[in-house]
Amino acid sequence: MNRYLGLIAAVLLLSACNGTWLKYDTSAPDRLYFKVGGVTNVHSFALIAEDEIEVSYPVQILGTPKNEDRVLPVKVLSELNDGETIQVGSEAVAVWNAREGVDFEVDEVVLPAGKVATSINFRLKRTSSLNGVYRKITVSFEENGKFLRMDADSSNLKQIITPKLTFYMTDGEPACPEWWKTASGGVDYEWGMYYGTYFPAKFRKLLEFYHGIKDINPLLYDELLVKYGENIDKEGLPRNFMSTQDQSIWATYVLIPLHAYYQEYYKEHPENAEGFANTGDLTNRTWGDPMRLLR
Repeated sequence: MNRYLGLIAAVLLLSACNGTWLKYDTSAPDRLYFKVGGVTNVHSFALIAEDEIEVSYPVQILGTPKNEDRVLPVKVLSELNDGETIQVGSEAVAVWNAREGVDFEVDEVVLPAGKVATSINFRLKRTSSLNGVYRKITVSFEENGKFLRMDADSSNLKQIITPKLTFYMTDGEPACPEWWKTASGGVDYEWGMYYGTYFPAKFRKLLEFYHGIKDINPLLYDELLVKYGENIDKEGLPRNFMSTQDQSIWATYVLIPLHAYYQEYYKEHPENAEGFANTGDLTNRTWGDPMRLLR
């Protein structure tokens, strides 16, 4: 009896709601939007050795999946206001438009069949004209009979919805970190016992080996990120900390490979050569052997 009463109640409910519930119109154009985190996104070559950066941002639709792949109508905009700047610390730095084909390339954006999300992929290129300059990349969607732009929503800064994607690229020389310096006679020298005299290319190479730990030992890399920061920039790191904290890890994954790399590098560039010995010597630009840290 209860079974039939339940069936009758369901029929009455559906009858009462007939014509009052909303059904999504699958023939309506889908709305496109980017999803980004943060207000200003900057991609910098300053702390990497590579001359190309691959960058991706999510693209999503408010609509229904289709049975075929769809090319999304993405358009690069040359949009720059007169006197436009970007705030870098306390300084307002002038911004230039990035040049497609010179400073960056962007792939065709394809939404796969059965999906409501994909990504837009860029390849950012290091050029001499990028040094110390911020270049702006802006892309949006062209509206047509199949797609419309979604309205912007920045109520959640970690997941901003926007029909217009803007980010910046830059390059420059990274400053010598405090932990690389060695005090002697009241003077700070940009020198370290196991990594020698500081210069930007060497710092980038050191970071390349550090970041490479992620591919070799992801769990260890996550631990190091917490302790030392993404670019070994955790506030308050003591000088020469690599010889006092996690010595074997730094020696194995970073310092020994860095040492070997520059021993070979200086054979081809003797005009810039530093010395290598069992112990480091500040007075004659000699690196210490990081094998000593494997204890």
